[in-house]
Amino acid sequence: MKKYIGIIASVVYALLFRILVEFHVMEMNSWSYLIVLPILMGYLPFALDKKTFIDSKAKSILFPMVSVILFLVIAFITQLEELSCFVILLPPYALISVLVSLGLRLSLKDTGDSNNGLTKNSLIFIALPLLLGQIEQGLDKRTKVLELSEQIIIKSSDQHVWNNLFSVPDLSKDVEPSIYNYLGFPNPVRSNYDLKTNTRLGYFSNGIVLNEKVVEQKDRKKLSFAIDVEKSMLDKSQTFQHVLRNKNLVFQSITYRLNRIAANRTELTLSCTYQLSSNIPVYGTFWSKQIIRDFETKLLHALKRNIEKQGNNDFY
Repeated sequence: MKKYIGIIASVVYALLFRILVEFHVMEMNSWSYLIVLPILMGYLPFALDKKTFIDSKAKSILFPMVSVILFLVIAFITQLEELSCFVILLPPYALISVLVSLGLRLSLKDTGDSNNGLTKNSLIFIALPLLLGQIEQGLDKRTKVLELSEQIIIKSSDQHVWNNLFSVPDLSKDVEPSIYNYLGFPNPVRSNYDLKTNTRLGYFSNGIVLNEKVVEQKDRKKLSFAIDVEKSMLDKSQTFQHVLRNKNLVFQSITYRLNRIAANRTELTLSCTYQLSSNIPVYGTFWSKQIIRDFETKLLHALKRNIEKQGNNDFY
């Protein structure tokens, strides 16, 4: 039982810091949470039972892996995390914790004395993520503006396509699921436009409702929206709340552009311009690009199917 105490301690330790994120003591999108915390998760089991790790290379790999997976599973079950966050956090946590564990094993094995190296007194380092987290909160995040665009040809007039952009029809039967849906990211369902307020409510398959204000329009040429996060309903998604309410990602504009190719052929381009603020911009940029590009592609293809099924009724 003693050899499993390290795993239990590592899981409880990670959950404690995840709860601290909820109280804004530290941020999820930070070096302290994404890098330093998994380092300590690889360190804790080793520090509590060095002999088990030195005697077995397999356990040096398995124990930190089990710790990470148990932490994420419990966080998912208790709704601290969604499946999408599980998938995003798993690669860095698993890789870093295993490398730390193997590195510690190698360093102590080379000494030929399992009593040398790490001691239980060195557990003072468990406070390191908290200290670094406090420092990071006082630092400015690195910010970059990104734009992603996808386009498609729709066999319909530009007028007919334009008529379907303000209030997007129900796309439930037209959207093809992707791997990101199985990871918890939603599909677009429909949108309702209010002419008086010049706003659109966009409904998603996970219960999220985005409040989108029209900020620019040129008849049958261009239509741009800006998301009002404060007026949007994000409570059904932990991921959306963390990313949007904490302003790690700010959508500056969502724009449709129409290009009339022929009487019944229209090129529709969907562009998303957003600002990404992160202490680890490379990782945030990678995931944001994958998710947004997947969403844009699905939405355009679903619109194409729906509009072409309607026929070419310019008075729609």
